[in-house]
Amino acid sequence: MQKKELMTFIQNHDESEVLDYKENLVDPLTIGEYISALGNSAMLIHNPSAYMIWGVEDISKSIVGTTFNPQLLKASDKNNMPFITYLEKFLEPHIMLNWESFTIENRPVILLTIDVTNVNRPIKFKGKAFIRSGSSKTSLTEFPEKERLIWKSFESSKFELEFAKTGLTWDEVLSLLDIELYRQAIQSDNITDTISSMITDNILCRSTTKFNITNLGAYTLALDLSLFSELARRTIRIVKYNGNHNYDPAVSDTTGKIGIGISFPNMVTYTMSQLPYKEDYMDSIRRNLPMFPKIAIRELIANALVHQNFNIHGSRPLVEIYDNRIEISNPGAPIIEPERFLDSKPKSRNDELANLLGKLHVVESRGTGIDKVVNSLEQNALPALSIIIQGSDTTVIKLSEKKKFKDMSITEKNQSIYWHSCLRYVEDLQIDNKTLRNRFKLDGNSTKLMSYAIINAQEANLIKPYDPNAGRKFMKYIPFWGLDITEK
Repeated sequence: MQKKELMTFIQNHDESEVLDYKENLVDPLTIGEYISALGNSAMLIHNPSAYMIWGVEDISKSIVGTTFNPQLLKASDKNNMPFITYLEKFLEPHIMLNWESFTIENRPVILLTIDVTNVNRPIKFKGKAFIRSGSSKTSLTEFPEKERLIWKSFESSKFELEFAKTGLTWDEVLSLLDIELYRQAIQSDNITDTISSMITDNILCRSTTKFNITNLGAYTLALDLSLFSELARRTIRIVKYNGNHNYDPAVSDTTGKIGIGISFPNMVTYTMSQLPYKEDYMDSIRRNLPMFPKIAIRELIANALVHQNFNIHGSRPLVEIYDNRIEISNPGAPIIEPERFLDSKPKSRNDELANLLGKLHVVESRGTGIDKVVNSLEQNALPALSIIIQGSDTTVIKLSEKKKFKDMSITEKNQSIYWHSCLRYVEDLQIDNKTLRNRFKLDGNSTKLMSYAIINAQEANLIKPYDPNAGRKFMKYIPFWGLDITEK
């Protein structure tokens, strides 16, 4: 922002949900909370930015100058971390903070622009989200309706409802979309009813005597996605590497060519065929089993398709198969905290897509399917899934090969214990040393080994005692977010 622009901006704008004036505020904790509150308020009213300005009196808007200098400050007298680095470390997700210095009326003024254009979940500072109430800062949890509206602002359904092709005759629609698949899904033999249902489901839109196909309709039912250039770049890609690194040679590399509602079963079958298979002896019978259960692969591919952020360009859902793991990723950060995937109420970034794929029996519209993934991994004594959020652009879910408990990393053990506690908690059950030994297929001789693992998971703040007053021998545990016996 130029100096004259800033002066005009100050003159024309009082403090609001997205603007705060300060004179010499330097406390990093308070400033971090203000950034969260202002940024969340900006998203609530669909503003691309929010602002903090130092050196301006908040009521008269007189230029009083400031001693605040974010470039020179440290986090505190005891913490030598640079002030700006401290803020960026504890803000989640990472957001663009633009600091600018000005001299107005011979007095220093600092402008902070909080850019929220690429943010896709409420902004937290040190794990807590804030919101503006008028010109005051308060916890977002006190305003559930505002939080709901913020989440709603992240929906990319506008892309789903944009037109992929327009002005088509019904015969042209038949040549472009798999109408038969849709007709079977809705169990309709009447063409008029089928068209009416396709319009209701936002697959088609009438335009006088012609039809428009939406992006939703093409992405799910296209017979040839190359005829829809924008959507062809968003099809899933499945790559298998000859090794454990993405710089190793690719054994196979394929991308989808038809709508995901048609091709989904083939995606799963093809991915399973590319997985490493290992010998397993069960009931004295030798079997060649895939590295990962089919139900886990199915649910994770479905999630990647349904929860992708269509507003992010140049990226697509991706399956990467290595010798020792599989990684399934999609554009966009999740709109539910990853640690709460299993127990949270369903939230979909793409409601129309989720509903249509539910009708086509690709996904369950009621939830994420993560419970099935966690359960299937436990049944096969595999390490728990690992969820990696890469900024606001990508979500990666990694499944690792089977290994003995003693060979698992501390992180793998911690995550496996955590997800086991989540799975049991939603069934109103707790975990203990015995349930964990059963989960990892260990015998009673491993009690001490599991006790150490439980302590590590507690120290990582992933689980907590269900009854803090119980004796050590009778101690049971729940997820860190669960209600213990004293809180119920």
